[in-house]
Amino acid sequence: MTTSVRTRLSGSWRMTDWKVFRGEEELDPPLGPAADCAGLLIYTDEGTMSANLTLLERPPFADGSLNGGTQQERAEAYRSVIAYAGTYDVDELTEAVVHHVEIATFPDFVGTALTRTCIFEDENTLKLDTPPMKMGGEWLGSYIRWQRTGTEGR
Repeated sequence: MTTSVRTRLSGSWRMTDWKVFRGEEELDPPLGPAADCAGLLIYTDEGTMSANLTLLERPPFADGSLNGGTQQERAEAYRSVIAYAGTYDVDELTEAVVHHVEIATFPDFVGTALTRTCIFEDENTLKLDTPPMKMGGEWLGSYIRWQRTGTEGR
């Protein structure tokens, strides 16, 4: 018996790679080279999901307050993170997951359905292929590779 895509997705995942493509040309992702980024992706059995991508090195605000920071510090903080959460559905036939975005750092994601094709490279490695998205004014394809948490080094 084959395990469902939904069951295989359930749990938490850490980003291990992120690629963006213009045709055959490989570009840096929006936050910068994947080696300079970190990510966490969570799927619950109940159907909730959360995706967070960030630069590893993010300077703190000079005043240290949650609602502080200069306009430049706040702009850099926004530029260095992509996060969204909501619910998800799985199309078992096409092995696609659809993220129904309820909250997001990027306001244009809110209220949208983001489809990702699930490619399980093994039981603990997930590659999510993304249809072309607008980045830097261009429609570019991408993928993010994830490793199930707690399986690093196995």
